[in-house]
Formats: sequence, structure tokens, C-alpha cells
Amino acid sequence: MKKLINILCIAFIAALFIWTYQRNEIDPEVDPILTTIVEDWKKDIDAVGLNGSYQIKRIDKIIIVDRIPYGLLNGRTTKGVMGRSDYSTRSIYILNRNYSRGQLKALVYHELGHYIFQLDHDPNESHIMHTYIEEEPGYYKKNWNTLLPIYLKKCKEKY
Repeated sequence: MKKLINILCIAFIAALFIWTYQRNEIDPEVDPILTTIVEDWKKDIDAVGLNGSYQIKRIDKIIIVDRIPYGLLNGRTTKGVMGRSDYSTRSIYILNRNYSRGQLKALVYHELGHYIFQLDHDPNESHIMHTYIEEEPGYYKKNWNTLLPIYLKKCKEKY
């Protein structure tokens, strides 16, 4: 009986690895509103040699939701949260809100930074991985060429 249990455990673990590998071979489901932003992210990540098209396959969904769900591995409160990377569902959730295009892009890049490169918040500087999104109108559009290299450097350092 003990051998049978061991064999079943090994088979389960092997099946889990195969299933995970196969899931890493397909592109995620992306909300149509976010498609161009995700494509921009892949190109930006490619530009620094990190293969964005490969990295993005580690995620199953990047979607806009009316309420940020709790996650199995991330059970903290969702009050005041505008985006969440959830490893347990292999998903990134973006709160449905009236963002400017620049804010939305920064938020998606921010969550991808958490999920793919395990980047932490940096409350000391105003950039893409800052704890809070900038509310100043046009901030991201005006400063993107300065903010993006800082973000990409952080991604490269964590890779």
C-alpha cells in the first residue's frame, strides 16, 4: 500500500510539472482594452534582451475586473488596490476605473513587474513601481521616456 501511495504521489507531481510546462506554451487571455499595452510591454522587455513573448506565457489572464479578488496566496485586503498579481490563479487583475491611457499603461507594467520579475514597490521615487499611481493629469505621457528605462533596469537586475 505504501508503494502505491508513493507511486501515485510521484505520478501526481510529474503530471503537475507537465501541465505547468504546457500552460507556459500559450499566450495569456488579455482583456481587449489591454492588448496594445501588453504588446508594448513585450517589445520593451525584448529591447533589453529579456524575451517578453516568452515571459508573458507564465500568465494565464490579464483582465479588467469590477472588484479585485482575493487570491489563495495573496489573501490581504483589496481595499484601495487598483491591480493585483495573483500567482495562485496565474492572473493579473486591473480594477475597472476611469484611468488615463498613461495611468493604465503604468499600472499594467507595474503588475507585470511584480508577477514576472518579482519587483517590489519603491515608495521613495516616483516611477512605475511606486506604491501609488500618479494622479497628475498627463504625468505618465510626459515622463514615460524617463520612467521606462528605470523600470527596465529593475527588471533586468531581477532576471
